[in-house]
Amino acid sequence: MNTQHSPEQDFLTPSGDDSSPRLGDRLLKRGLLTKRQVQYAMQKQNVEHTQLGTLLLKHGLVREYDIANELATQKDIPFVRSEHFPIPEPDILSLFNRELCLQHRFLPLRRDGKSLEILLGNSDDMLVAELVMRRTGLSCRFLQGEFTHVLQYIRKIYYFAQHPLEELLAREIRLLADDIDHAHSPAKFIDYLLTRAVHERSTDVHLAPSPTSLHVLFRIDGVLRPMMALPAQLARLVTFIKLQAEMDISEQRRPQDGSFHTSILDQPYAVRVSILFSENGERVVLRLLPERSELVSLARLGFFAEDIRQLERIFSKPAGMILVTGPTGSGKSTTMYAALQVQTLLESNVLTVEDPIEYRVPGVAQTEVNRRAGYDFSNALRFFLRHDPDVILIGEIRDGETAQAAVEAATTGHLVLSTLHVSSVFGVVPRLRPMGLEPQMIADNLIAVINQRLVRQNCPHCSEASQLSAEEEAWLGGGEIYARHGVGCEACGFSGYIGRLPVYEILEISQAQADAIADHASRENIRQLAYEHGFQALIERAKWRVRHGQTTLAEIRRVIGEGVDDTPTGRA
Repeated sequence: MNTQHSPEQDFLTPSGDDSSPRLGDRLLKRGLLTKRQVQYAMQKQNVEHTQLGTLLLKHGLVREYDIANELATQKDIPFVRSEHFPIPEPDILSLFNRELCLQHRFLPLRRDGKSLEILLGNSDDMLVAELVMRRTGLSCRFLQGEFTHVLQYIRKIYYFAQHPLEELLAREIRLLADDIDHAHSPAKFIDYLLTRAVHERSTDVHLAPSPTSLHVLFRIDGVLRPMMALPAQLARLVTFIKLQAEMDISEQRRPQDGSFHTSILDQPYAVRVSILFSENGERVVLRLLPERSELVSLARLGFFAEDIRQLERIFSKPAGMILVTGPTGSGKSTTMYAALQVQTLLESNVLTVEDPIEYRVPGVAQTEVNRRAGYDFSNALRFFLRHDPDVILIGEIRDGETAQAAVEAATTGHLVLSTLHVSSVFGVVPRLRPMGLEPQMIADNLIAVINQRLVRQNCPHCSEASQLSAEEEAWLGGGEIYARHGVGCEACGFSGYIGRLPVYEILEISQAQADAIADHASRENIRQLAYEHGFQALIERAKWRVRHGQTTLAEIRRVIGEGVDDTPTGRA
C-alpha cells in the first residue's frame, strides 16, 4: 500500500495514458493555461519522465484548487473548500480505518437515510461507491475537496479519533511533574502540545511563567486564549525547547531567538522560538510556520470581486513599487504572495528576499535573510539587479538603506513588492520621507498602497441572526442589515469564529496624487485627492462585512476601533 501517492495523479491521467491531452485541453478551455505553458510542461515531461499534472503543479502553472474544482464540475458534485469540511460523525468514521481512507483518498462524513456523505480527494468515485456499498450497504453522496487538503484532513481526523490529546497531555504532565531525577524526556509533551496547537488552528504557543505555575496560551485567529496551567516543576520545558532551537541553555538573562523543524500531522513545520526573561522566569513564544507551497488566490483570501480586478491591474504593472501595510499579523505577506499569481511565473524572473521564507513558490528564486553572513534586505537588492529580475519581493522595508534600494530597483524598470509598518495608506509617504527618500522619487515610483487588517469570520456552523441596537444600526448606515454572530460550537472551539477575512483600503496613485506628493503636499491634501478619485476607506469595507453577516461589530471594534475613519476634514 502506498499512502504517499501523488494526490493529483489519477485525475490528471484518468485513462492511465500519461500522454493524454485531455487535462491540457480542459485547462486551456478554461483559460487556466496557455498553449506555450502546456508545450513547456510536455517537453519537460519527456525529459523528466514525470506525469503532466505533477509538472503543472510543481511549476505553479495551475493550482490544485482549479483541478479539484474542474473535477467537481465534471462529476456534477458539490465542491467544498477546506475551511468548510464537515466534521465526521464518530460512529460513521469507525466503519472505516485510516489506511483504507488514505489509500482510496476519501473520508466518510455522515449518514442521511440510506446514503452516506463522502468527501473525495483525488479518488475513483466508482471504486469508492463500490467499497462503501460492500461495507455498509449504503449508497454514496459525494463532495469534492482539494486533494492535498483531503489527505491532511483524513490524517487529522483519524489521529484525533485514535489519540485523545487531553488524556495524553495529562499523562505527560503527571510523569514530568513526578520525575524528580529528570529521567523522562519532555519530547512527547512538546509533540502533543504542538499537535493540539495545530488542531486548534493556533499560530503561536506562549509559555508564560508565574510565581506558582507555567501558563500555556494559544493565539487563534489573532486572539490569545489561555489553554492550561502547568505545575511549576515543568519549567524545565524551557531548557528542552532551547536545546531544540540550538540556543545557549546557560544564558537566562538575555533574550534569545532560534528555530527548529518538526512534522505535525505529517505536515512539515518551521518553529521559530523567542525567549524573553521576566521577573518570574523565561517566557517562551513558539511561532508555527507550515512549510507550504500552495499560493492562495486573492479571491480565496476574501477580497471583493471588484477590488480583485483593480489589484490584478495594479500587480500587472511592468515597473514601480507596490506596498502592503498594516500591523504585525495582518496578512501582509500572504497578500503579496497571492499577488504573485497575477504574474506569469514561468515567463517572469521573480526574486525574493524574506525573513523567513513563509511559502515555497514554484518557479520563484527565494532567498532568506542571513544577518550573520551579512545578507540582509538592502544588500540582497544589489545582488538581485545583476540577475535581470522582472519582479522583486522584499519581505519588509525596515530602514532607509532598504527603502532607497527598493526605489532604485523600481526606477530601473523592475516591479517591487514589499511591506511597511504604517496604520493607513496615507501614512506611507510621511513614513518614507524620514528614511531619506525624496518626494519626487516616491511620486515617480509608488504605484499603489494596500492597507489591511484581519477580522475573525463568523463560524459557518453555528452563526445565527443578531439583534443590533438602534445606535449600532445607525453607525452601520441604516438600511437592510443581515447581522449574525456565532453562538459557539465544537467546530469553532466555542468561540463563534472560524478563520479570518481581510478588511482593507486600496490607494492607487493617480497622476494628480503623484504631482501632489512631488510638491511636498500634506497628508490631508493627498487624502482629499484620494476621495475625489473614489477612494473607499477600510472602515467602509468593515461595515459591509458586518451588514452581510460575515463578522460582528464587536470584532470590528476589537481590531479597528469604533468610529475609526480616515475621511478628509469636513467630509461625511
